[in-house]
Amino acid sequence: MKMDNVPLKVKLILYIGFSVLIVMAATTAIIISTTTSQHEDLAYKKSIEKASNYANQFNSDMQSNMAIARTISSTLTVYNSSDREEVNAFLREILIDNPNLIGTYTAFEPNEFDGRDSEFVNVPPDHDSTGRFVPYWNKIGGTMFVEPLLEYETLDYYQLPKELEEEVLTEPYLYQGELIASYVVPIMRDGEFVGIGGVDVSLNYIDEIVSNVTAFETGYAFTTSNTGILLSHPVHKEWIGSKTLDDFDDPEIARMADDILVGKGGHVETIDPTTGEDAIIFYEPVRTGNYSFILVIPKEDMLADVTALRNELILISSLALIFMAGAAYLVAMSITRPINEIVSNFAYISNSALKGDLKRRAETDVEVDFRKIPSGLNDILDSLQTYSDELEEANEELKSLDQMKDSFLSNVSHELRTPLTSIKGYTQNVYDGTLGDINDQQKISLGTVLRNSDRLRRLVDSLLYVSQAQAEIIEYNFRQCQLIDIMNNTVMDTVMLVEANDLHLEKKIPSELPLIVADEARLNDMLNNLIDNAIKFTPASGVITLGAYEEEKYLHITVRDTGIGIPDDLIPNLFSKFYQIDSSIRRKYGGTGLGLYICKEIVDAHSGEIWIESEPHQGTTVHVRLPK
Repeated sequence: MKMDNVPLKVKLILYIGFSVLIVMAATTAIIISTTTSQHEDLAYKKSIEKASNYANQFNSDMQSNMAIARTISSTLTVYNSSDREEVNAFLREILIDNPNLIGTYTAFEPNEFDGRDSEFVNVPPDHDSTGRFVPYWNKIGGTMFVEPLLEYETLDYYQLPKELEEEVLTEPYLYQGELIASYVVPIMRDGEFVGIGGVDVSLNYIDEIVSNVTAFETGYAFTTSNTGILLSHPVHKEWIGSKTLDDFDDPEIARMADDILVGKGGHVETIDPTTGEDAIIFYEPVRTGNYSFILVIPKEDMLADVTALRNELILISSLALIFMAGAAYLVAMSITRPINEIVSNFAYISNSALKGDLKRRAETDVEVDFRKIPSGLNDILDSLQTYSDELEEANEELKSLDQMKDSFLSNVSHELRTPLTSIKGYTQNVYDGTLGDINDQQKISLGTVLRNSDRLRRLVDSLLYVSQAQAEIIEYNFRQCQLIDIMNNTVMDTVMLVEANDLHLEKKIPSELPLIVADEARLNDMLNNLIDNAIKFTPASGVITLGAYEEEKYLHITVRDTGIGIPDDLIPNLFSKFYQIDSSIRRKYGGTGLGLYICKEIVDAHSGEIWIESEPHQGTTVHVRLPK
């Protein structure tokens, strides 16, 4: 059929309808594709980040456990008093101070502890028929008691460090009916193995923590060893310690098991062996011990928001198409003149939209009968352009946040915490003369090392605190405590740094204050940060005053210095994350901009208040109010 024989209004409907269809289809396809892709990427990133944060948390816990084992080993390496009761008290105290542990112990080769094994044959409660010094303080069964270690001549917890002469984190094994993992460090004297020091962690502890982890609506988590043995599971407790990833007979899970064996992270799409549903399984390595944290998320849950958004966009686009078709019909019914110019204009916009350019607009300088068509199209394009711009802005913000997270996490990627503990521990031993006499010059140098180790430790702790705060995994241990003791401990922690900077630290603390409910360690961190700030901004010969007094409903703490002071207009920003006063102060005084931010986070967690009063060149006072 020739178009010359088609009525003009029909041609107008066809031209306008086809042009609008192309414009709407192209723009809708672009927006749906961009939006759903961004939301899907965000869902994957959130899942990977959650798995990584939990893996880092468990890695930190395992490093802490291994650090405790190192402390036992290093202490007994230089220990020469040969007092079995004293060592037992030392092991018992460590077990009390670390509720996550189920056991602490040491075991010496025959006659390597005090040469008196024959005197202790079968002497209760911690000696066996050999008389060797093998005390095992544990809470197996719930009550803390001491007994001699069992099967040390055959089990890995003793034989591996003896053979390898290095630290060992064992595979899970059954000991007296309890499934445990052991952190063991050999005791070496003059290059010879003489025994071990170690701690045990129950897999029930790991399972209890991991079983409470959730993701999206019905996602869950579990952990495995590097060989694929399940260490926890929220549903099938009978799998713990007995089932491996290879037992699921799934090629994707088998590929995941291969990655876990070599310490790699990633994700696979497969059938959830627990529910039988399609799922995405994310796994991240726990570097210490080569364990792995695994997050299982039903695919339907993870992409539910993406599907809903796509359906909404399709509905909006369909309604827009219907609207434009109706508008085209109304215009065609009243058309009295050629429409070549309008069709040409629409074709130009369609071509631009197909190329992703939504900034082109229809020409509205037409007769009044046709003006609604280009104006209506421009309104739709304006809405689509606004939504596209918002999506682009949101995407840029997401990238910026992701870069900030990556930059932040890179500051702690080298696992500084454990090496710092060892550095300070051994340096303290040398400084105290435990490893031999030192001269005054050496003692001064070692004091510098200790002070800077403390400062670096506080920096690392600050970075880790912010990382955990972002992941919402900060935990507080609230209990009744004495503020005076906390403040005295802070003074002991900082006095060397104060004296090294030629400053004077004064205390204005009453002899008695009422008890408060607080996290003692967090308050100590807060006071350390405030005094560290005062040290940085107070010139030599200055005075820092730590004070406290009781108000009607609060305990009021003050940290006052005679430093450079702060202008009034800068004070409101001081508690912002990463905030520095200005570039000159940043260059002169350094710092991360996290100290006061962390202080405010800790005070807020205690339902308290913190504020700053300062006058340039006169000094600064930080006030903290904590409820009684």
